[in-house]
Amino acid sequence: MASDVYGERAPNRMRKSILGVLVVTVLLATVITFFGAQRYFEQLETQAASNRMVLYLRALNETLRQHQHLPFVLAGDPNYSQEFRPTAVGPHINDQLHIVAKEAKLEAIYLMNADGLVLATSNAGESHSFLGQNYGFRPYFQEALNGQRSDYFAIGATSGRPGYFVAEPITYAGGADNGVIAIKLDVSELQKSWESDSETVVAINRDDIVVLASNPDWLYRPISDLTPEVRNAILESRQFGSEPLDPLDWTPLEENRVVVDGTNYVLAAGGADWRDWTVLYLHPEAIILRQTLLATGIFGSLIALLVGFATFLRSRRIELAYTVSERQRSALIETNRQLEQAQTELARSAKLAALGHLAASVTHELGQPISAFRNHLAAAAIGNEISSPTTAANLNKLVDRMEAITAQFRYFARGRTDEKTNVDLSAVLEETENLLRTEIETAKIDFSTSGIASPVGVLAHRVQLEQVFTNLLRNAIHAVENKDDPKIRITVTKGSDTVEIRVSDNGPGLAGASLSDLHEPFFSTKPSGVGMGLGLAIVGEIVKDHGGQVDIGDDTDGAEFIVTLPLFLDGEQT
Repeated sequence: MASDVYGERAPNRMRKSILGVLVVTVLLATVITFFGAQRYFEQLETQAASNRMVLYLRALNETLRQHQHLPFVLAGDPNYSQEFRPTAVGPHINDQLHIVAKEAKLEAIYLMNADGLVLATSNAGESHSFLGQNYGFRPYFQEALNGQRSDYFAIGATSGRPGYFVAEPITYAGGADNGVIAIKLDVSELQKSWESDSETVVAINRDDIVVLASNPDWLYRPISDLTPEVRNAILESRQFGSEPLDPLDWTPLEENRVVVDGTNYVLAAGGADWRDWTVLYLHPEAIILRQTLLATGIFGSLIALLVGFATFLRSRRIELAYTVSERQRSALIETNRQLEQAQTELARSAKLAALGHLAASVTHELGQPISAFRNHLAAAAIGNEISSPTTAANLNKLVDRMEAITAQFRYFARGRTDEKTNVDLSAVLEETENLLRTEIETAKIDFSTSGIASPVGVLAHRVQLEQVFTNLLRNAIHAVENKDDPKIRITVTKGSDTVEIRVSDNGPGLAGASLSDLHEPFFSTKPSGVGMGLGLAIVGEIVKDHGGQVDIGDDTDGAEFIVTLPLFLDGEQT
């Protein structure tokens, strides 16, 4: 029993342990996949950010480079130097500068004297004309006046638009006075192109102030704290007009990482060719996390699917092996049962064989003395040697008893090689009733039969079949002999290929005896001295020899024996 319980529970425990291992394996594989994917996408997106930064840096360099030579060329043009003195600049110079600015697509070209006063400009006729304005405070003017070529980024003091200024020194006719010629590059188109992109990119100057940005709210805001000296210099030069220079919420993290306004970015930086500017490309880390989670979900699901499929295959193999094992176990149990049954049958056969030898000897030794005894009784009765009729009757009963006992033994002594024929079961039951009618009437038994109105053919040995029902009926008579209302019923039920005969009584029952007990020779539920316990053993042997079986019914009021015999079929050998 314990082994069965273990056999039932062991697969469950095994499945739970394997399931736990598989879950841990999938989780570990998923975690490893997550970190591996995160590292991969970090490298991939960092490289992509670097590539995108290079494109923006190139666009910035090209924008600022395309007119760097023009102030040098204009400074050497006699129209703006040797042919006039600062006091002799005529209106036609404005027209010439306007033509050049329009062709070069510049916002403005203008000529200043040594004080920074604009003498001529390409936008002389416009509302925000530089003509007459003084830009002596601008660093690019001061550097150019000292003989150095200079460039500079600032918000226009007159127009209010940001621009990139390039200035060259110029010497007027005779060398008496110096001046400066400057151009203003419009960077608003570049700013607009950055704003129109969905990417995040900024350009900062040497003071870490944002000068270009895809997010216009970040413009002209430092990404780090400005020193008082730098802030004062910027305010004095009015580089960023009236901008408050509020710091941008910019927090550098580890290498190539930064947090701006609460958003984490991967950072790619590159230095521009002008004014020590730096282009910063910001790639949101959320994209990396999203790609990592997506890849982890896909590969995790794939791993879980593969592991689940492998587990399913393994479970199927285990289930098949378990099924085969159960079949083999069931077959072994059935084989053991058959062996036990065969052993029981062998023991019973051995007992019956021994009984047969004993029966042959007893029948042979007692047959002649009993016959002689009956003959002497007959002679004594004829000669009136026995004066008491009761004594004669009792002696005749003893002789009948002894003959009945030897008759039972005779069944085991002789071989059962008699040929079977088509026997009418109704005739057998009728003959049995006739043989025992005197005993039935003497005991005043309520005897009835049912179901045998028509002939019922069975393949049997008639005498042996009569012996079966004689024994069953005699047992029933003995069972009800002490009942006030003795009853015996014989019921016949014909099936398609078998016939069932039930012999029931309202006696004391079988006292809990099993069918196997009743088939054992010398086992009896009767009182000592009443029968030898061979009747049911004989019944069982005869019915078995006829291909039928004997069962005990469910009748709780008395005993019921059920005999099932195969019917005689047309064409069956007799």
